[in-house]
Amino acid sequence: MIRINLLPDAKKVAATGGGAQLWGVIYLLAAFAWGVVLFLVYLNYSNVLEDQNAKNGELETQIDQLKKRIEGVGEIEAQLAKSRQLEEVVTGLQAARQGPARMLMELSRILSEGGGPSIELEKLEDLRRDNPMLIFNPGWDIRRLWLVSFKETGHQCTMAGYGKTNEDVAEFLRRLNISELFQEVTLEKTSASKDPGTGLPVVQFSLTCKVEY
Repeated sequence: MIRINLLPDAKKVAATGGGAQLWGVIYLLAAFAWGVVLFLVYLNYSNVLEDQNAKNGELETQIDQLKKRIEGVGEIEAQLAKSRQLEEVVTGLQAARQGPARMLMELSRILSEGGGPSIELEKLEDLRRDNPMLIFNPGWDIRRLWLVSFKETGHQCTMAGYGKTNEDVAEFLRRLNISELFQEVTLEKTSASKDPGTGLPVVQFSLTCKVEY
């Protein structure tokens, strides 16, 4: 009687099942190893990212400090600018206050007995040597000339008055021309007149000049 065995061979089954288990273990080990590699790569990039974030934080801190310094410099520059403006204003006020007073003092010296214009001695000697006709007369009687009007606006000055003679007017002009404060002295006109107080003949004059102070 012929027998047909339809059941698989137990040895073959055992052999086949053992191979599958082996491959399963290999796959698990490979997956674990790959997971470990990925984890190590992740840790490495995580450390790099932390270092970069730390550097970025330091850079941001430095940038903030630089911004504060720049703002401080701007404030200092603004304060210096205000200080310079204030200094210019004070200087202008002092010049405006002292300039006219200095001009009037110079005019007073010119028309004072024994006085004369302000000029350096060396320049006066050079002028005396080059053109003696331009030197003022220290013995001139200042009572021979008087002013009746004086006006100064924006360093431009006008004067008017009377002199006993044309020579007295010329002496006054020489003194103004020599002075370091009066420049561009120009005699505008002269005319024969009479002294309003005494009725004696006099020379009426008017002149313009520039004041340097």
